[in-house]
Amino acid sequence: LPKTGFAPNRVTDIAAQPAGQVYADMGDMRLEIPALGVDVPIIGVPLGADGWDLTWLSNQAGWLEGTAYPTWEGNTALTGHVYLADGSPGPFINLGSLFWGQRVILHAYGQQYIYEVRAVRKVFPDNLTVLGHKDRDWLTLITCKDFNESTGEYTHRVAVQAVLVEVQPEP
Repeated sequence: LPKTGFAPNRVTDIAAQPAGQVYADMGDMRLEIPALGVDVPIIGVPLGADGWDLTWLSNQAGWLEGTAYPTWEGNTALTGHVYLADGSPGPFINLGSLFWGQRVILHAYGQQYIYEVRAVRKVFPDNLTVLGHKDRDWLTLITCKDFNESTGEYTHRVAVQAVLVEVQPEP
């Protein structure tokens, strides 16, 4: 699973984004998590030889290329930073506090795709089961958890899985 956070409360210098790793513009698509006060644009993160590089993801949600396209049947993986490169909290800082039945809304194409949380899991970074195929339209939201100061890495990921329950026009 991708690395989705920088060191908390510490500035991390990052190089300019290489042309070959530019994120895709997803138009007006955005992710809203009302219980967390999150409302961020969604951008596309390309799948590279070493997985997904989220270095340049900021206050956005990144759609992980290779998972179901947002709003399509299958398992759509969206990721966000727990901490940003400047050390401040990222949009997914409180992702693990969601619980069964809470709503996650994907805004796209003049519609609101409303999902309800069905699972919140803490997994190891190499546990790809949360990206497994789904027969219906699901969202899997992923972020880092448990920063280890001695290694400079996060030891776990939080994965929130939500199923589509309703589609309605934007108000």
